[in-house]
Amino acid sequence: MSVNNVKIYNTIDVYMSDIKPQIKASTYATKENIIGTHIRPYFENKSLSEITATDILQWHNSLLIMRDSEDKGYSQIYLRTIHNQLNAIFNHAVKYYDLSKNPCMANKKMGKAKAREMSFWTKDEYLKFAEAVKDKPVSYYAFQILYWTGIRCGELLALTRADFDLEKKLLN
Repeated sequence: MSVNNVKIYNTIDVYMSDIKPQIKASTYATKENIIGTHIRPYFENKSLSEITATDILQWHNSLLIMRDSEDKGYSQIYLRTIHNQLNAIFNHAVKYYDLSKNPCMANKKMGKAKAREMSFWTKDEYLKFAEAVKDKPVSYYAFQILYWTGIRCGELLALTRADFDLEKKLLN
């Protein structure tokens, strides 16, 4: 299959079909989400070979100016992830389906590859903190779960009573 006059959404479908057996289901779902949210809608009426470096630049700019209800833009890491996904689609088409070139290559990569450094409490630091909040049961147990399981705040907030098996001492 040559992709030169094929609409990008058809190329994306082929790309997703080609890579699905090679990646974990969660990775596939992430790719689907990014592509469905940020790539398909923007490029849906273009064929792959029509997309230029200028189109990529304008797409970058559209992502950079997006804001949520709190006037926050996408994180630099997420912007890089979105860019990398489009780049992967083009690289796949170049490598396997005779696309002449990847227009992403003419542009500077969007976003940043590394997040800012994170600080972690040592066990002793945590135990000192836990002692200080012991008189606030909700906070104490929330932090106990966060620290000892490693789950994130959003995951903690999503927990329900059904997620706890007290007899087996399990948290699902």
